[in-house]
Amino acid sequence: MTTLILRRARLLDLDHDGSIGDVVVAGGRVVAAGPDAGAAYPSAETVDLGGDILIPGLVNAHTHSNQSIEKGLCDALPLDAWMVVASYGGAGARLSPRDLYVSAMVGGLEMIRTGTTSVLDCARADLEWIDEGMDAIMQAYLDLGMRASVAIQFSDLDFFSSIPVELVPGGSALVRPPLARPDQVLASADRFLDRWEKRSERVRPLLGPSSLPRCSTELFGAAVDLARSRGARMQTHLLSARSQIDVARTRFGGSTVAFLRDMGALEDWASFAHAIWLDEREQMMFAESEAVAVHNPASNLKLGAGVAPVPGLLRAGARVAIGSDGASSNDTQNMFETLKLATLIHRVQGPPATWPTAADGLTMCWRGGARALGADVGRIAAGALADFTVLDADQVWPAPAAQLRNQIAYGELGSAVRSVYVDGLPVLLDRRVTTVDEAAIRAEARELTTRIWSSLPDRLARFEELRPMLERIEAAAGLRSDPSCG
Repeated sequence: MTTLILRRARLLDLDHDGSIGDVVVAGGRVVAAGPDAGAAYPSAETVDLGGDILIPGLVNAHTHSNQSIEKGLCDALPLDAWMVVASYGGAGARLSPRDLYVSAMVGGLEMIRTGTTSVLDCARADLEWIDEGMDAIMQAYLDLGMRASVAIQFSDLDFFSSIPVELVPGGSALVRPPLARPDQVLASADRFLDRWEKRSERVRPLLGPSSLPRCSTELFGAAVDLARSRGARMQTHLLSARSQIDVARTRFGGSTVAFLRDMGALEDWASFAHAIWLDEREQMMFAESEAVAVHNPASNLKLGAGVAPVPGLLRAGARVAIGSDGASSNDTQNMFETLKLATLIHRVQGPPATWPTAADGLTMCWRGGARALGADVGRIAAGALADFTVLDADQVWPAPAAQLRNQIAYGELGSAVRSVYVDGLPVLLDRRVTTVDEAAIRAEARELTTRIWSSLPDRLARFEELRPMLERIEAAAGLRSDPSCG
């Protein structure tokens, strides 16, 4: 077993204060960390970091890799309307398995170059090639060397089942019956677990029911049972739009969170993206459970979806992670940006004593992210996975620990990232990707984006057909809508 020493680094996490020390790595894990920790390993391979800052790799606890090539898709478009263009737009929205591979690569490269080592990807592949499509995404992360938990997304209800169509005359006619029986929908997810649950410790399969409003109760319950019986983790979306409160009253008899609790879904193997429209009682339900809420501030802001009650969740003791969300709703996969927004967005309301701090943001990113993934990441300590980001000390100026954490949370956007290690192996070394031909991937991505943008007029035409009904539904639900795209 090869031993690696990262020597003379300023070690910074939630426990280390930026003092100079060594990190000893063997078998993909930290063996020792601290001042002169490498002295006991005189024959080990050594990399001298020369006083650069070494932090745990950032953790992106929620994104959609199939959107990575659609940056800038929409502007001033509210969430439910955006869904029609981004995910339910019809012509040209389908990606082949190779397209999905390239898209996952593009997003992964952006994350690595901005210091993210781990991602939880809610990936969507077309039903026609779902096995090949999901395998292509997994292979992209394997080839790239990134740590990834990939949730296969599925649902059996259409988009219009997830919004309160019954509030307007004729709205209910938009709803279609379930696409298939729950066992038929879950068959592909079961196969996905079979193929990948033992193939790699670094790239892992998850279950990804799209959201409770887009799944029948029977399908969602069966997904929860499958996760429990297979020992699989799960990620889904929760109350990402205010309109879903109306859906919850109609379909679940009130609280979506209580419904999830009663079916046994609020467990330590489950994470819930967005979790915006939670009242105080629902925040306490999260705090009383082992489930993780994933805060996605950038996409929530862009789509006007709302501000998640993160201060309340943290005060209650809930487990909270942070994520970028997909590139067609956020436009970047940069977790430094997400980290900054995850704290600052809450400072427009409540007294300063309630504001999340830089330390809170880093805790959500590292410890919350580790809980969402179910992986020992986000810390520099013996036994932890050896996933690190090295920051150029000439760009992030060494300072006392609190100020250094402030710099990372508020003052960095990825330009200081010099090197990135996953399992103790360099995937970015002196700003050069070591695992794949980055230029070739980007050339292929340019061809893909040209094709995707050529389909945009057809997608927008379909959206224009639906926009009047969407605006009436939003008005009836008390939401404001003034959508435009392009």
